[in-house]
Amino acid sequence: MKKLSLLLLVLLVLAIAVGCAPAAPTTTGSTEEAATQPPPVVETVVVTQEVVVTPTAGPSEEAVIEGVEEGAEISFWTFWLSPTFDDYIKGTIARFEATYPGVKVNWEDHQATYLDDYRNAIAAGQQPDVANLSNGEGWVTEFATQGVLMPLDDKVSQEVKDMYFPGLWKVSNVDGVNYQFPWYAAVATELINTQLYTGTPSTDANGNVTYTGGAGLKVEDFPKTVDGLPGLCKTIKDKTGTLCDIRLTVNDLPAQMIYEGGVQFINEDGTAFTFNSPEGAAWLQMYVGMVKDGTVDKTALLTDQDRVALDLFTSGKAPFFQTGPQLIREVRANNPGLYGYLAVVPAPVGASGATPPTAMGISVAADTKFPNASLALAQFFTNPRSQLEFAKVVSIYPSTPASFDDPFFSAKPVAIEDSAKPIAKDIISKQTELKPTIPHFKDVNEILLAAVQDALFNNVPAQQALDDAVAKANELLP
Repeated sequence: MKKLSLLLLVLLVLAIAVGCAPAAPTTTGSTEEAATQPPPVVETVVVTQEVVVTPTAGPSEEAVIEGVEEGAEISFWTFWLSPTFDDYIKGTIARFEATYPGVKVNWEDHQATYLDDYRNAIAAGQQPDVANLSNGEGWVTEFATQGVLMPLDDKVSQEVKDMYFPGLWKVSNVDGVNYQFPWYAAVATELINTQLYTGTPSTDANGNVTYTGGAGLKVEDFPKTVDGLPGLCKTIKDKTGTLCDIRLTVNDLPAQMIYEGGVQFINEDGTAFTFNSPEGAAWLQMYVGMVKDGTVDKTALLTDQDRVALDLFTSGKAPFFQTGPQLIREVRANNPGLYGYLAVVPAPVGASGATPPTAMGISVAADTKFPNASLALAQFFTNPRSQLEFAKVVSIYPSTPASFDDPFFSAKPVAIEDSAKPIAKDIISKQTELKPTIPHFKDVNEILLAAVQDALFNNVPAQQALDDAVAKANELLP
């Protein structure tokens, strides 16, 4: 009866009261008798009504951007994620819209024509509010210098910035200003062919294990720094006759010099190139020495096709290969017999002590009509929960340290391709942007590549080759 309306309850009380009263006097009695009758007794019934209240949900822990505009409708572009990741993208958008009620997101995925589409949208005044831009292809620099991307450093709190690895928060700095929330990252690992590196194990009657056919090296002793590679390659060649398939990044030699050699590539005010320093000459001489010793495969060393070195490794002709762990699946598909002999270790770091950032990023349009809602969406897709859920769908590694606290990363790997999970946090923590903005980058890179080739194959001393390259590069400056 708890659900009766108040009116029914009142009627019920009256009915009870009437039922308990004595019968009215008959007309046969006298008026005096009726007057002396005691007044009717009315019984009072107290009714308690239960009120069911639905509590209002508290604010979500993921709602970290303040002042999100009510009724905002924002556009979001991603790069080559549909249809493979439709469920993840749509699910994350739904969670975002529930976290920030009243905001609507319109998602588009662009693929082969992404960059042209984005440029055309800007020209037409239809730039998306939020966009996934690659930081490794010069896109962010191009658009930030045009003034069409929002600078982020003073737009979000320090608490939000601290959600990301410090080196990755500034992954897309342009003239010292950040224009991206760091998204998913890749990790640089060394895949090791233990048949060549260690040898094939065999156990005798007494349980003793010996290795044959390899260099007799231990995986755990793989060099932690780049300067250990020449000695390693010499040992492998001497014991197995196998060459290392190390590759120079011919499309970005300045970055390799900076990270591996600790080289200051250009002076602080950008008026003169300085990569002919002692550090630069020492870096180049390291590779010259390996070429002279015949310990590296020349077909892989200066190719602009990463496939060359990968094929050498996949076919079992190289002792190790630097790549992301996701390519282990390709090794398994193309050479199943090699799969069981793979090991994974972190790639060695150079004199800088850092590694190049590999994180994708999400940027916000400078002139968006809804700046806070757009900031919120970019931050939401890159927050610890969203990145952890993405990592469970595809082999990516979050730019947020908190994501790695999940057992998904800390559990002991079962498959070889998962071997990087427990070490990924340490690898990514070393990623930071050290390369400055380099004027006339493509021309300077070509000048440097010619100098490197002269030193490696034409017997030009490393220092002289770099001196000549710096003189040519400086001619490009005002």
